[in-house]
Formats: sequence, C-alpha cells, structure tokens
Amino acid sequence: MDVTSAYQLVGDIGGTNARFALAAMGTDGLPRLEGVTRLCCADFPGLAEAAAHFLRHTDARPHRALLAVAAPVPGDRVRITNNPWAFSVRETAAGLGLPLRVVNDFAAVSRALPLLRDADVVAVGPALVPAAGPRQAYAVLGPGTGLGVSGLIVERERFSVIESEGGHLAFAPADAVEEDILRLLSARHGRVSTERLVSGMGIANVYQALREIAGLAPQPATPEEVSAQAEADPAGLAAQALDRVCAMLGAFAGDVALAFGAWQGVYLHGGVAQKLLPRLQRGGFRQRFEGKGRHAALMRTVPTCLIAHPHAGLLGAAAMVLEPENLP
Repeated sequence: MDVTSAYQLVGDIGGTNARFALAAMGTDGLPRLEGVTRLCCADFPGLAEAAAHFLRHTDARPHRALLAVAAPVPGDRVRITNNPWAFSVRETAAGLGLPLRVVNDFAAVSRALPLLRDADVVAVGPALVPAAGPRQAYAVLGPGTGLGVSGLIVERERFSVIESEGGHLAFAPADAVEEDILRLLSARHGRVSTERLVSGMGIANVYQALREIAGLAPQPATPEEVSAQAEADPAGLAAQALDRVCAMLGAFAGDVALAFGAWQGVYLHGGVAQKLLPRLQRGGFRQRFEGKGRHAALMRTVPTCLIAHPHAGLLGAAAMVLEPENLP
C-alpha cells in the first residue's frame, strides 16, 4: 500500500457490523477503497475502539475521517440504533487524532448512487429508463437490522443528500390481514413503526403474527429459520410471511417515492433485500409499489432496483470525504 497517498478513513457502522476502509481518489477521478475490513460491533466497547483497531492494522495515516452510522446525527452526541454504542463526535475525533464528520449510513449509500455501474444494480420489476431532466431525485431503502431511508438530489452536477429516519414512520396496513398484524403488534409495542415489520426482525414479527392469526401456538424463530421453513414448505406460513414482508416493502417504497419525488428511481440496499430478491421479483413488491391510486400511472414509470455493490455505504462515504471542500 502506498502510504504517501492522500488516504482518508471511512466507515459504515451498523447495528451488527462495523466496516472500515481507506479511501483515495483514483487516477480516473473516482473514489477507490482499499483495505476493507469488517468488524463485529459486539467485540468492541465502542466506535472509537473499533476505528482505532482498524488504524493499528494499516500502514497508512489518513488525513481525516468520515463515518456513516445507523443513527440520526442531530449534533455531537450520537447513539447507534439497534446497537449499544454511543459516542461524542468531538471526543472521538480527538481520540483518533483526525478531523471527523459523521453522517447517517443511508445518506452515504445515497451518495454512492452516481458511482454505481450496471453490474452493481439489479432491476426489481421492469427494467425502466429513468426520466430525464435537469433535476433528478432518488430514494434508497434498506431493510436490515432496522429500516434505513434516504434520498439524493442531483442538480447541475451537485449532489444533495437527504438524511432521514423514515423507517420509523408508522406502519400503514393495506388489507384485513395487515390490520390484524398491526393490532397484535400494537398490543405489545404501542406505536408500530414500519421497521418493526419491514426488516430482519420484521420477518420474525410477521411470521409470529400470522401464526397467532391462524390460532397456532407461538414458535420463536429467527429470520434465517423463517427463510429455511419457507424453502421447505413453499405454501406454509413462513413463505406467506416472506411474501407479506415483500409486499409491505413495496407499499412503503412507493410511499417514499411519492414523499421524495424520487421519479428517477428507488433503490433497495442491504442483506435482507438481497436474500428476498427472488420473491421481490415475483410481482407482489411491484404491485404494491405501483398501487397509489391517482398516481398509479406515474408510479409505473419509476424504476426499482437492488444495489448489488458489496460496499455501497463505504463507497458513498469515500465520495463524501473526498469532495473538494473536505480535502486539505
């Protein structure tokens, strides 16, 4: 590794894993990643310790850092959602000895969209051509440990990222079964956000609710166990739960497209969406995405895609930290 190059530290911090890399501008003028490393969050007491561990195992000395975290970033104090880590941006910067910027993880994924190649994207539904225009808007959704939501506006070669906590919007049922699911989860949790149903934990929640609706005894199961049962019994409740989650994701993705005006496309990101891809492509997702009443014709023109790039969050973080205003 060329330690004389102008490397920057980037990270993508989720509820379960923390990914770090060194970012530098390639000879083609595009960001490149080196030394991508995945660490288990449970192995470290906090973010600073995980980042310091990564830096100790590289010869490069970055000039600054940008970390994308699965949390809102309203100020100096940040608490990772679905993860016990909490930290001060100022104290972490001082501990690392680097100027530090912290952004929402899905803001970084959104910033990666212009850098994705054809091989990094898989169509979900028809392969549509995005509408042309001087202003382009995109949305990114990511069911995982939680449900990330962000947007990107491209106008006059400038990129404006929209950070949000849209996954915590209230769940909106679309039929009697979903009303029953909402009733059952409301009894346990009070307010029910969309991410309680459209996420890894959502798969387990929907499966348990369908069992209860069918009058069956509770049977605790992880998302992986639900998926295995669905493979073994394609007509069983586990398969129905996965299909239901895909439909709910489609409905929510359509709502986000309407809210952001994301006519150029809605992108799905993360391991849960990748594992559900065959079911997402069967039609239920797209049917609910397009089913927006008076705007159904408009929604039929909006592309929906899955991001297949393995490190989109790190790539977007690299693009952000390497923007001219962030460089020495």
